[in-house]
Amino acid sequence: MIWTPDNVRRIILDSAGRILRQPHAGLPTAGPPSLDLYYDLGLDSLQRMELAADLNEFFGILHTSANNYLLTSTTLDHWTACILRARHEADDWVTFRTSGTTGAARPIRHRLSSLLAETHFLTTILPRPAQVVSTVAAQHIYGFIYTILLPAIWQCPLRLLADMSAAEIGPDTLLVGTPFTWEYVFTSLLSATPTPCLGTTSTAPMPPGLFAQLRDAGVTLTEIYGSSGTGGLAYRMAPDAPFTLFPYLTMLPDETSADSLSALRHTETGAVLAVPDRLERVSDRDVRVLGRLDEAVQIAGVNVYPAQIRQVIAACPLVADCDVYAKADVDGSQLYGAVRLRTLTDANREACLSWCRDQLSAPELPRHLYVY
Repeated sequence: MIWTPDNVRRIILDSAGRILRQPHAGLPTAGPPSLDLYYDLGLDSLQRMELAADLNEFFGILHTSANNYLLTSTTLDHWTACILRARHEADDWVTFRTSGTTGAARPIRHRLSSLLAETHFLTTILPRPAQVVSTVAAQHIYGFIYTILLPAIWQCPLRLLADMSAAEIGPDTLLVGTPFTWEYVFTSLLSATPTPCLGTTSTAPMPPGLFAQLRDAGVTLTEIYGSSGTGGLAYRMAPDAPFTLFPYLTMLPDETSADSLSALRHTETGAVLAVPDRLERVSDRDVRVLGRLDEAVQIAGVNVYPAQIRQVIAACPLVADCDVYAKADVDGSQLYGAVRLRTLTDANREACLSWCRDQLSAPELPRHLYVY
């Protein structure tokens, strides 16, 4: 069963955690039903309205009865009951949002039946674990499929990594992460003592160096390629291997090049899926990902746009000129920036850096920023 109180509470808390900038609102895997969004989490009235808007969109609550109005109470138990009633009334769609920071996020609706079909395929390539351990948020499509739907189909428990010790992770544990969270998992848990386990990664390209480190630490890792708009499209189990398409997808020829493709067809639904990246055709079933079509760069699992970051920095009154670019290495992409000030002084340099920190999110802020 998908819509259990525990699963719904987790989606609520992960959505609240995004607003509070605190993963899962700082709570353990099973948030108590008696929890109060105001008194216990500190969500003020505007934040509760934002959370209600997010959940109304995700679950389609506004298309159900008026009894499912979230804001009549601040208790987690009330919000959970409203959502469970709403899903009992209408259970056809789930709506996710794209995750870019500079580009405007937009809603993407998916049929629950399509998500379940993808999940059932995943059970054929992933061994059934004794437990699933999450480092990702459940309200995003990757987290929803791998930490809500898969545990429901497998009928195995879901835990948060923050609740566990390394000793509780075994060969029959499936760790669900992103390249960003896997870096911390390796540094904090796996680098000193190899810990055999299963793992999945998605949302951004896995750096080959980190992939190799995890494999040496005993992780049997499956990398999933896809997007919020398309769902999962392909998978691989080695850093130098091409991605193999999911079996119900076929390539559509690209008119400009026989070796590239820009769309896939879902053979069961007939839907044409536009891919967000430049793909190289390796064989009828295998592709390589060459880079983003929209010039986005993925930093810590988030799409950022160097050209738009350049515009933000250039808007600072102290700046005469600037350049921002991405550079890839074995550990992934990093942003570099060079900023020329109108008048170079220590005070102006600090003021410019303060401007950048205020105007840019953490993934957008170049890790290497030279001000001169």
